[in-house]
Amino acid sequence: MTSNRAAFARAVRDETRLLLTRPWDAFVAFGLPLILLVVIAAMFAPGVIRQSPAAVVDHDRSSFTRAAVRNMQASSGLDVAYAPATLDEAMALMRQGKIFSFAYFPSGFTAGAFRQPEQATVYFNGAFQTAGALTALNQSAAIASAAAPALEERARQMGVPATALSPPDVQVSIIGNPQLNFELFLGGLLGPGVLHLLAACSAVLAVGRLMEGKSFRPFKIAHDSRTTAALAGHLTPHFLIFTLWGLAWIVWLCGFRGWGVAGSLPLLMLGMAALMAVSVALSALLVAVAGDNDLAFSATAIYSGAAIAFSNGTLPLDHGPRFAQFWSDVLPYTHYLRLQTSQMVTDGAKRAAVHDLLILCAVTLGAFIIAALAIRWRANREPKVEALTFPLPTDSVTGSFAATFAGIVKARPVASLLLLAVVLYAFYYPAAYSGQSATGLPLAVVTSSQTPTTRTLVEDLNASHAIEVAAVASSVEEAQNLMKRGVVDGIIVLPDGFEASLARGAPDGVAIYLNGGYLVRVTAIGKAAAGAVADVIRKRLNGLPEVARAASLTPSLKQVSLFNPTEGYGDYAVPAVSIVILQQTLLLGAGVIAAIRRETGAPFLRLRSRLGLWLALTVIGALSSLFYFGFVFWVQDYPRAGDLMGVILLAPLFSAAVSALGLCLGGLFDRHERVLQVLVGTSAPLFFLGGTAWPHFMMPQPLVWLANLFPSTAGVQAFVKMNSTGASLSEVAPEATVLVVLVVIYGLWLLAPDLRTIRQRQVTAQQTSS
Repeated sequence: MTSNRAAFARAVRDETRLLLTRPWDAFVAFGLPLILLVVIAAMFAPGVIRQSPAAVVDHDRSSFTRAAVRNMQASSGLDVAYAPATLDEAMALMRQGKIFSFAYFPSGFTAGAFRQPEQATVYFNGAFQTAGALTALNQSAAIASAAAPALEERARQMGVPATALSPPDVQVSIIGNPQLNFELFLGGLLGPGVLHLLAACSAVLAVGRLMEGKSFRPFKIAHDSRTTAALAGHLTPHFLIFTLWGLAWIVWLCGFRGWGVAGSLPLLMLGMAALMAVSVALSALLVAVAGDNDLAFSATAIYSGAAIAFSNGTLPLDHGPRFAQFWSDVLPYTHYLRLQTSQMVTDGAKRAAVHDLLILCAVTLGAFIIAALAIRWRANREPKVEALTFPLPTDSVTGSFAATFAGIVKARPVASLLLLAVVLYAFYYPAAYSGQSATGLPLAVVTSSQTPTTRTLVEDLNASHAIEVAAVASSVEEAQNLMKRGVVDGIIVLPDGFEASLARGAPDGVAIYLNGGYLVRVTAIGKAAAGAVADVIRKRLNGLPEVARAASLTPSLKQVSLFNPTEGYGDYAVPAVSIVILQQTLLLGAGVIAAIRRETGAPFLRLRSRLGLWLALTVIGALSSLFYFGFVFWVQDYPRAGDLMGVILLAPLFSAAVSALGLCLGGLFDRHERVLQVLVGTSAPLFFLGGTAWPHFMMPQPLVWLANLFPSTAGVQAFVKMNSTGASLSEVAPEATVLVVLVVIYGLWLLAPDLRTIRQRQVTAQQTSS
């Protein structure tokens, strides 16, 4: 026992010393988490989308439409920045990304409102669904507010209740996040997910450097066969450091930002510790079983890099594809996020949180035990060192171009990134979103009595694709307990005497409570539930002759999702995520090539050889992009080829910028594994910096400038607009210009004469002259 303690303590000291003295290890443990968490905090600090750019196409030009526009201008969520004369002009503004929605009032809308039905329409950009849908919602609310006085006056003149002409009173309340604040939702989702991935990558290299030639024999000898205790010692500093980062993030969100903890703080803290424990334990398992650092990093990127997508935190997978459901249940982050949401946001049942905590602890223990056994087995094997090289001619464009393709096939770490990962992620990541929309989400109906109306409501709710009635409760307390236990995601409360109030033509208000921990579920349930309740009320009211006559003459307002007519989450998320996948695979592949050459002491490449290498990687990146935008998007039926020629012309620019940046960054690392250790964890923040899920106008301007240093930012904006909205190359000229500038900057960095070469030439010249 004493020897085990000594081995553990010695391993802790050795690992801590490495983390403090080796620059890149220290950066991954201390610098990179700080940078990424600051970026996430700054990005989502505004929380609620405000002053979203919108437009109004007013062909009616009436007092009513002017009142509607004034309401829009007074709304904190809107910036009515344009007043296009035609629908075509408004569509052009939307394709360019200058507006996210626009309201259209047809000619004669007000004059014919009570003689023949007319329709006002709010169109929004479904390709940028977060900003588009919220902007449209604010425009619709402004129009409804402007219509309310006129409708009430008209109802009074006709001698019918105001509810005959105005929407039924349905009050929606969000439990845990009443403001629908994205800082709490996305900050809580993204921060721990990034730390989970960073901890896993940091631990992979920590265990990987204990191995030599697929063997742990030197490690066994160094620790006098106390490999299990020593393994625990080497993992402990990583576990402690990233647990502290996780707790600091909780303190930031719940303390400094004031969101508080709705449930148990100790359970929340234990959950964070368990997440970091399982992260480092699984890393040890992957290295020990695979016997290869590169394979372990690839596996880590697969399970942890996509953990957010499969976590049920965005699109729920309860009724999604079976693989997605299975994989979601397997991944540790799913269990942590459920625990965090229940305790941080909604005051969920502690028993369910403890259950998720125990699962994380069990997986940690199991992974550590198997890793320890695999290390003991590999400690009995002789080390077999495999040479890893990437040879290139030092002064030839065509030779370097051709040798790059040959080297990729022979160098497994590079091939796995530039070839296998591109194909794998084309089908793996979209599996989380193949269900497209939330379906079958459970809710409870609270009613004091079973009546024909309540039965009709239940039938209408069950007929909805998005929701199903999981329980009919007799009290709000009973339904809230179901929500805390995770049985239902929403509650509809029908007031006492609801059916009698309908018979009088003046229905009492209906309350809907939704779980604010999952904003995508909130949107789906709230929209379906409010619509079903409103339909039931209208059906009963329309049974009254005078109400039916008045309702038939009421002008209508509808919302239309452009470029994503089904409002599918996959059609919105996957086209943008694919750009980040294409960047990261090419960036990592190029970086690994440069790092391998530095690690193996390969000869310095002169200008022409570097140019050949860059051109080869640009071709590979461009072909990968066209493979996604053509074949993959076609097979999976995602928006594509709105401007095919523009996509074809822009793909090489994007690939050239990415590959040049990857080659420049790769040359900074002392070993090729560090490329993945450092850069893999940036993928999720880069997606959000792209401006699809969270718009750029809500980010601090310095952060937008930083985001534009990465080709994925301009790439996401340009390719999503061209593929999904049909924007032409001229309409994405600003993004194309950014890519051209990045190609020039990173190209000059890559092709600039090396300082070592300049110094060698100076020395040679001095020797010759002397």
